[in-house]
Amino acid sequence: MVTYTMPAPLPGRLATGLLLFGLTGSVIAESTDITVRVIARNAMFVGDLVEGAQVTVTDAVTGEMLAQGVTAGHAGDAKRIMGKARKRGTPVAGETDAHFTATLELDEPRYVQVTAFGPLQRRQSATRTSMTQWIVPGRHLTGGDGWVVELAGFFVHGDLAANAVSLAEAGAGVAVEAEVVPMCGCPVEPGSYWNADSYEVAALVTRGETLLGRYPLRYADTSSDFAGTFPVELPGLYDITVYAYDPASGNTGVDHLTLTVTEE
Repeated sequence: MVTYTMPAPLPGRLATGLLLFGLTGSVIAESTDITVRVIARNAMFVGDLVEGAQVTVTDAVTGEMLAQGVTAGHAGDAKRIMGKARKRGTPVAGETDAHFTATLELDEPRYVQVTAFGPLQRRQSATRTSMTQWIVPGRHLTGGDGWVVELAGFFVHGDLAANAVSLAEAGAGVAVEAEVVPMCGCPVEPGSYWNADSYEVAALVTRGETLLGRYPLRYADTSSDFAGTFPVELPGLYDITVYAYDPASGNTGVDHLTLTVTEE
């Protein structure tokens, strides 16, 4: 049995329940099911399309690991998740939509933390999120969509044709491309639920300590791909920060590139 320092005063019934747990000579653990779903911000569930998200379930007070695994299943029905207004609390997940389910053996209420890290297919852009709540023995957390946690961010992968060029090769400008994808792996296209025309995609270019400019990347007529150019006038090391930003939700993703420019 774990001794807790409570994070806040408890309601009377729960406080009484905890006292009774402590006074009984022995407590029989009860199986308690928990279903965790990870949803990408303003998008769909993180599952097989991007190799899922790593989920860990821990005791938020002691740090004890209670369960861990990876979400598996479909990203979900886009019309149900993205396309319809719905009453608060209405489930949106189908039975085969991505989730992780574990059975905890609990002999007392636990203050539990769920942490999700993903997507695992794109670890260089993966993000982490956590939530906490109480779980009571025998009282399953599987109803509706279960315990849903949100992953913020975009997967952004920038690319240059070459990492080193001469001034002559640079010519009128250096081309930079970027793949931009929500954490669920859903396609970004004009007019879609993830509208390429509503996202700001750009390259911030610096040389040394000097910011040379912010250069827009436009949709490149292929799903999730953006492209643009930036000028190069002097030799040196250029740092390029490629980012995607959704002004409607604040969702943001970043990648970093470097370019060496020589005289010849």
